[in-house]
Amino acid sequence: MKKGTILAIIAIVILAIIAGVTGATLNINIEQDKYNASIEYSEETQPALVEDDKGEVVEEESIPTVEEVDGGKFEDATTGVSVVEGEYDDLGWSEWYPTDTPQAFKNATLGKCIIANNIYGAQCVSLARVYWWSYANRDVSTCGTGMAKGMMNCADQNAGNDFEVYWKDSAWSIQAGDWLVFDGGQYGHVGMALGPVTNGYVALLGENQGGGACQGGGAATNIINISVKNLIGYYRPKAYVKPAPAPEPEPAPEPTPAPAPERSCERWSVKKGDTMGAIMKACEGKIEWGEAMNRYADSWVSEKTGLTVYYGWTHGTGYGLFAGDTIVKK
Repeated sequence: MKKGTILAIIAIVILAIIAGVTGATLNINIEQDKYNASIEYSEETQPALVEDDKGEVVEEESIPTVEEVDGGKFEDATTGVSVVEGEYDDLGWSEWYPTDTPQAFKNATLGKCIIANNIYGAQCVSLARVYWWSYANRDVSTCGTGMAKGMMNCADQNAGNDFEVYWKDSAWSIQAGDWLVFDGGQYGHVGMALGPVTNGYVALLGENQGGGACQGGGAATNIINISVKNLIGYYRPKAYVKPAPAPEPEPAPEPTPAPAPERSCERWSVKKGDTMGAIMKACEGKIEWGEAMNRYADSWVSEKTGLTVYYGWTHGTGYGLFAGDTIVKK
């Protein structure tokens, strides 16, 4: 056999070996992608607001900002289906975590690999599944899709009497404890909000979103700051519904000023039968006739004529007092 032919055969064998190795490696990567989420991180960090154990919202640092997560796959290892009928404990196993507050659930699950009997390991739906069991004593459903984003396809079933349902147009009212369901990619994502939305991002507790790798697939529970652009809707546990704030008290009306007395010694409403003598007696405590009375009458001015009572006496207009007129002391 010629030397060139031998070299050609060797080259083909080498290429076949390389192709085989490459193919094996590719198969391994494909197999891993069945379990691990695809995460699109943001180039710009956004502030992550988290409600602490005291219920106060604080900004947490070192939380990665994420645009999209795709990896919420679910299939029950016992039944082999994506929808579980009947009670959760019919499956013969359970995991329970405290749900008294969102913070209690976060503290109990953070950093853990929670499989929840999922064929695909620690997926985001696995974490939602143990929450539904711990809080509502029943299972959550992906509505036959096997995908996290399918959880909103049967919202009434998943909500039952235990949750309130909101949709994307209510993203502004998200609070700690809400379970957010996202579209995006093939499977979507689900996780629990840890605070309000700020700048279009929300701190999210979830699995398979960049945490530590878990045996059996997926990734441990961690916290990311995720964009709400792909939000489909969310579930709010009724135990976390906050009472409506008390309405602001209406300001007390301005007090109505008391009407000026009709018959004071500064302003006298004249009635039939009034005389200057009676007015003088009421205001001065005595009656003085003659020049003193004339001066007193000259100190009262009619609002109707603009003239004094004394002027009325001395210019042929009667006594200067008219019933229905008002005189003012000058």
